[in-house]
Amino acid sequence: MKRGMLEKVKRLVQEVKVVYVATSDKEGVPHLAAAEGMTFAKEGEIVFRAWFCLKTVENLATNPKLSLAILHPVTGEGYQILGEIERIEKGAFLDGFRPEEEKKWAGYPQAEHQLSIRIEKVSSLTSGPHSDEFI
Repeated sequence: MKRGMLEKVKRLVQEVKVVYVATSDKEGVPHLAAAEGMTFAKEGEIVFRAWFCLKTVENLATNPKLSLAILHPVTGEGYQILGEIERIEKGAFLDGFRPEEEKKWAGYPQAEHQLSIRIEKVSSLTSGPHSDEFI
C-alpha cells in the first residue's frame, strides 16, 4: 500500500471518527456494524478498540476476513480497507451488570474488544462513480 494513501485514510478516520465494519459468518451471511476507536499501530496494522456487538465478534472468530469503510458525509471522500484479524482481545468489562436485568440487555456486549487487523488492500470509496481498484 502506498504511504500517501495510508496518510489520507488516517486523516479521514481522525476527522470522521465512525468506521463501518463489515463481517460475515461461516455461511457468508453479512453483518454491518459502526464504531469509533480505530487507530493505526504500525505500518500495515490497524488496532480497533470498541464495544462491538456480539455478532461482529462472533463472525470474526469464525471468519477472520473483514472490510472497513470510512466515508466523509459532506465531501464524499472515502476508503475501503480489506483486512484480516490477527488477534481479538477483551479489554474493559461492563461494570455493574445486574443479573436480574439480563433479559433486558440480552445480546448487548459485556466487554470491550480490541481487534488487531492486518491491512491487505485499500481502495477509494465514494457514493459517486468510482472504480473498485485496490491500491
